[in-house]
Order: sequence, then structure tokens, then C-alpha cells
Amino acid sequence: MKKIVVFGANDFAIQVSSYFKNDSDFEIVAYTVDAAFNKEKTFLDLPVVDFEDVQIIYPPEEYGMFVAVGYHKLNKTREKKFGEAKLKGYKLVSYVCSKNIVWSDLELGENCFVMEGNIIQMPARILDNVFIGIGNGIGHNALIEENCFIASNVMIGGFCIIGKNTFVGLGAIIRDKVTIGANNILGAGSIILKNTNDNSSYLTKSTPITKVDVGFVMNLI
Repeated sequence: MKKIVVFGANDFAIQVSSYFKNDSDFEIVAYTVDAAFNKEKTFLDLPVVDFEDVQIIYPPEEYGMFVAVGYHKLNKTREKKFGEAKLKGYKLVSYVCSKNIVWSDLELGENCFVMEGNIIQMPARILDNVFIGIGNGIGHNALIEENCFIASNVMIGGFCIIGKNTFVGLGAIIRDKVTIGANNILGAGSIILKNTNDNSSYLTKSTPITKVDVGFVMNLI
């Protein structure tokens, strides 16, 4: 088993760790966070070491690393820590859940995490530092660029390009042959039918509360 250190000691790291432990050939030996945030010194019964010193205690020649950071600041925090880990000499590992439909020649960058229930057609490409949630459809010849976060139940058409550092919310739909600019936010339920510019956001409105009494509705169902 490949021994790895996970950057992060939060809820996201808990979720990531569960997948690594139950569905991979990776063995987590420790966690690491910036020294200013390392208060408890243990996490999930394993040591937490200062990120500033991690390469001394767990040298990159012997250990891999995974950066377990979500979409904070439009993925900029994860991008920053990815770069810092690479500067320390680490190979950033990637994980694809065994309960996906993917092709054996899937092009996958470093520090990618693909949860279960996804269908990824060939020859889709996923570049470095991309997180993909559950139940997504990624069409043929699609390209997901660096540092993106794809939530769940997203449909990405064939020949689409998702620009770097983009967040795609729950249930979004992107028509085939559409290019999404860098640093975009596609809100939950958004429908994108044409190319977008960099630094754009598309947010849908929440369903409004009705004036119909809930008791009346209950009698209808």
C-alpha cells in the first residue's frame, strides 16, 4: 500500500479519509495542517504534524500526499496548498471510487478525487486538483481544467471545457460544446447553453414559499 499524508483536519478530510480507507490502496499515516492551526495534534487517531515541517518527518521520497481542501475562496486555498506541496517535492495522489463507470485510459491529473456514481465518457480529460462529487455525467471529449469543484448530479455535455478554478453547483446542466470561463460560479440548478466569460457567476433563485396551507397540500398527496 502507498503511504500518504493528508493535508487537512476537518469534515472534508473525514470524508476523504473514509474513501481512502475503505476503497483504495492508500494508507493514511498522518495528517498535516499549517502550524497556526495545529492545536489538537491528533486527528482520527493519527498524528497531525505542522505543514512547515512535514517533509522532514514524512519525506516525499517515501510518502505521497493528498490535499483535502474544498472550494474555499473558489478553490484558491486548495490551489495554494497544492502548489506548496509540490514545492516540497510531494507526488499528489488521486483517487477514483471503484463504484464509477470510467474507462481505463481516463486522463487524470494529480490530487483529483472522484466520488461514486459518475459516468465519465472517453476521451474526457480531468486536469490537476479537481474534485468531483456523486452522480455526475461527463460527456465525451470534455475537459475539466485545474482546481475545479464539480458538486453532484451535474450534467456536462460532450466537447465541453470547464475553465480552471470553477465551481459547478448541484444539478447544473452544461450543454455540449460549451466553454465555461475560468473562475466561474455555476449555482445549483443553473442551465448553461452558451460560452461564458471568465469571472462570471450564474445563480438561480430558490423556489418561493407558497400561500397554500401545508395541511391542504398533504391531503393532495
